[in-house]
Amino acid sequence: MSNEHRNSMGPVMNATREIQEISETPDIKYAAIDDLYRKHHEHKIHQFTEKNREKHISSWRVTKYAEEKVAYGTNYFLKIAIDENLFIHIRIHQRKNKDKYDFYALHEVVTLNQATCIFTEGKDEEYFLIIGVKKYSI
Repeated sequence: MSNEHRNSMGPVMNATREIQEISETPDIKYAAIDDLYRKHHEHKIHQFTEKNREKHISSWRVTKYAEEKVAYGTNYFLKIAIDENLFIHIRIHQRKNKDKYDFYALHEVVTLNQATCIFTEGKDEEYFLIIGVKKYSI
């Protein structure tokens, strides 16, 4: 298991066609978009409409990713463009010896009691590990 002292997350790399295709499977893409809209509705910080949702779905493009080999498979950390200069960070998991990928988490940051899952290119966000403490710059 990853922690601040032991972490097997590889380097952050530019997206590949394979990673893009994996991210576009409905179990990943629509789960992440649904989670984004649910969280932003709960926190009342963005007034996303159905038109925004359609644009976020059509603009979906992985820009960066990293892999972490774990005992039970591989975790993938993806930075995804959902609009011009708007990004989300998600974590997906591939079980060992399986071709199936599962959406695991949408990265959320809370600052001064304000939560967000949307990041801009210019903001030097940190890549995230849900189970670990060590952070990686994207």
